[in-house]
Order: sequence, then structure tokens, then C-alpha cells
Amino acid sequence: MQLEMFKHNYKPDTLNDAKLSYRSMTPEVRSLFPQVVVLLKLLLVCPVSSCECERSFSALRRLKTWLRATMTQPRLNCVSVCHVHREKLDKVDVRQLKNIYRAIR
Repeated sequence: MQLEMFKHNYKPDTLNDAKLSYRSMTPEVRSLFPQVVVLLKLLLVCPVSSCECERSFSALRRLKTWLRATMTQPRLNCVSVCHVHREKLDKVDVRQLKNIYRAIR
């Protein structure tokens, strides 16, 4: 019922239109559509494709070769995260990281 009322009153064509319509509402009007808010949140976090998951599995296959088969699960998790976010990790200054490590040690 709420979704039908929302579509009838705001006529969004895309998810972005629905998001903008919701943002333009006053808090009182927003309280009339709690289930629409839940649907919008789900749609905004739902991945469009499975590419990211497939890339992670491909990276895992490359990382855990037969030479590294004895790697423990926590270390494999850390290495996987580092591999997936390598662009950000490449920007980290290693000297600064070393100084921070020495300071907390």
C-alpha cells in the first residue's frame, strides 16, 4: 500500500528519482512511508552484478597457490583484503607506517 501511494504521488522513474523524492520530503511525510524507506535502502546496497565477488574468488585462486597451501586462514584473509584494496595500499607511506608501528610497540 505504501509503495503504491509513493509511486502515485511522486512518480519516480529510476532509483535515483525515488531517492531524491524521499530526500525532498519533510520528516512528517517520511514517517508515512517506513516500508518504502526499507526498500530504498535495500536497493541502494544491493550489488548490480556479481563481478566483485567473482574477482575476489579469482584473486583467492591466485593468492593461495600450492606453494602457499600452508597459509593460515587469518593470514589468507589479510592478504586477500590487501590484494583487493591494493590501489589504496600502494598510496600508503611505508616509512610512516613503520614509525607508527615502532611508536605503539
